[in-house]
Amino acid sequence: MEAQVSEQLQYFLSKEGDVPFWDHPSMYGYKKLPKNSFPFINIEQALKAYRQGIFDDLDITILKVVGDAIAANEDQLRRYLSTKTSRSDVSMRLERLRRNAMVDRWHCRLENDENEEFKPPAPFTLGIGGFKLLKHFYNDQPFVNPNTWDNQNAKSIQRYVAVNELRCRLVKSKAIKGWTWNGVVAHNRRYKKPLGVAEIETGKGRVNFMIERAQMSQNFIGYLRDKLHQWKQVFEANESFPIALFPNNVPIFVISCSTISMAEFIHKQLMLDTYPFTVWLAVDELMDTEGTGKSFFAPDSEAIRRIHVSFLDNIE
Repeated sequence: MEAQVSEQLQYFLSKEGDVPFWDHPSMYGYKKLPKNSFPFINIEQALKAYRQGIFDDLDITILKVVGDAIAANEDQLRRYLSTKTSRSDVSMRLERLRRNAMVDRWHCRLENDENEEFKPPAPFTLGIGGFKLLKHFYNDQPFVNPNTWDNQNAKSIQRYVAVNELRCRLVKSKAIKGWTWNGVVAHNRRYKKPLGVAEIETGKGRVNFMIERAQMSQNFIGYLRDKLHQWKQVFEANESFPIALFPNNVPIFVISCSTISMAEFIHKQLMLDTYPFTVWLAVDELMDTEGTGKSFFAPDSEAIRRIHVSFLDNIE
């Protein structure tokens, strides 16, 4: 598939001829305040509401799921919480939590889409009240402070929502045994961190997925080349790829991208088969139609080939 070229960006189209929303360079977004908003801005307000029963333990669980995800859309949160409560209850609770700034809801659309033809499930991040409450209960965990988000972070929201789709599917596959964002490589914080790290049970032993996201709105080739080059040095020096707090399993470097045409372009530019570790590409456009286990490609010398990752087939 050929990439469509504009003056500034290359658009890598899906088989249907479009660009998936969660990688569209024209996406923008901003926090949308609810009606009758009464934000809790300190720990005293949030704790008082919890002790008075305004929030219950399931609300805390929802906040924890949002905080752990960093930014996930409403459909993903419903799936993350499917063993705890119904989809409608998740939506009702999210709306209630918004009123007190326990969570923030983002309005995301495409530029020049005046009729709002594309209305994706809204992303959520922690609000200031939720952040304060979670830091009280889970003080050792690195939740993102909502004061760091602004309208300029819409591309970061897009990035986390896209990777949360893969993360959510790994959770539903029951293969995942551990996850961290921005894992520290070889006990050295100066090394470039993978966006996500997942310990995966394959049925024949465990592996570590080192997950990166290629995003059309960025110089993703330069971004990936720099990381892979440094990680090659780390891998060759250690004969493994150690990640803090993770077992030293065999690493598989997974590049998450939105379309097959983008995956083909990445391999053409970076020659992924020449690295001393295994590299796979996970393609968004195939996940819904083919299933997670059939959405992966492996690089060969000439092209990428479709592979079947059978241990990711068990998704409810």
